[in-house]
Amino acid sequence: MSGLPGKIVAGSGWHTFKLTAANHSDQSLGKVQWLAAVDNDSASDNEKDWLSTYALLEYYNPETKRWESLADEIGNGIYFGETPLGPKQTVDIKLRVNITAKAPAGAGYTVGLGGYVDQEKSCEHSAFGYFEFTVLKPGSSNDNPGQAKPGKGQKPAGGKTPQGGAAEIPATGTLASTGSSSALPTIALVGGVAVVAGGGVIFAVRRRKAGGHAAA
Repeated sequence: MSGLPGKIVAGSGWHTFKLTAANHSDQSLGKVQWLAAVDNDSASDNEKDWLSTYALLEYYNPETKRWESLADEIGNGIYFGETPLGPKQTVDIKLRVNITAKAPAGAGYTVGLGGYVDQEKSCEHSAFGYFEFTVLKPGSSNDNPGQAKPGKGQKPAGGKTPQGGAAEIPATGTLASTGSSSALPTIALVGGVAVVAGGGVIFAVRRRKAGGHAAA
């Protein structure tokens, strides 16, 4: 993931960033499923203490050419899109976040995850990127926001296919043209941890109550 500021002032509007993934193998991975989230590590049961309660998260849907909310998908543990990823192909997924003014100040993180099912071996492969940033109080000076830094968070797990199917996000390049040594962080989808899976890739994120959306 790249482009997310290292410091974000609550209530300062939209901030764009990008999830980049690559298939380094010579074989097609089939449909790779995507999940992204913004949150903090609060152990509180009160949703008002969670950064996700105040984070509006959207992805750019290349089919509709519009920014679309992840609120319903993330709130219900549903992945937001999928990409048929062939040999040596890469994909860039545009994301943006708006952290509203009442968000708790302090440490936060964003996580992006891609996973696919290996039909021959009846197992799941997945990889994720975890980046840390800081939320500042509304009105704070932020002349040098820097860049979000890679962290060591736990990989999310759990989720389901959305009704009507997920939006298809096409591959956007190849390793031959982008270079496997690109400076952009990538989620490498080969060699990830394999776990037994049933009929699909499973994701899990912290869920808000039904109908919950980011607070203003």
